[in-house]
Amino acid sequence: MRKARKLQESTVPEFWDGVLGLEEFEVVSYAFDAERTVRRMTVVPRVGAATCPACKHASTNVHQTRDRGGIHDLPIGERAVELTVRVPQFWCFTCNRAFTPVFHSLPEGTHATERFLKRCAELVRVSDVANAAAFFGIPEKTLEGWYYEYVERQLATRKGATTPIRSIGIDELSLKKGTAASSP
Repeated sequence: MRKARKLQESTVPEFWDGVLGLEEFEVVSYAFDAERTVRRMTVVPRVGAATCPACKHASTNVHQTRDRGGIHDLPIGERAVELTVRVPQFWCFTCNRAFTPVFHSLPEGTHATERFLKRCAELVRVSDVANAAAFFGIPEKTLEGWYYEYVERQLATRKGATTPIRSIGIDELSLKKGTAASSP
């Protein structure tokens, strides 16, 4: 006789909203898989509109919604957290096309949150990929790919954020004050 998995449902997703702490999303359902000791949460975006990347017009017209499942997030206590993210695809009537908004906490092409990848990268820096993968219960090759993509994103972000100094004094002063450079 095969043992069936028991899921304990919670009717208080607001509590898990605060515990999870993902700013872009809110928890709409929670279940605990007692057999695998995994907390499973379904999250949806907090905003109901997005800006079209092509024409920059706002849209509230949801064309379709897809679930991205199996997203790893930081564990809560000893329990792993697995997210299902309901990602809306909006329709832009100006461009007559569909688009999916970008969420900063969910990097494209991975099944993990950005903060999970950040924590993994911190562990890799003081140890190695094999130990970090074992700690989080993820296949080593998977974490290796995620780690290198994370590092590349961080380097690209840093390169894009810095502008070369063209005029000694003026550009340096604007960098200190946090304003845009004034010289061409």
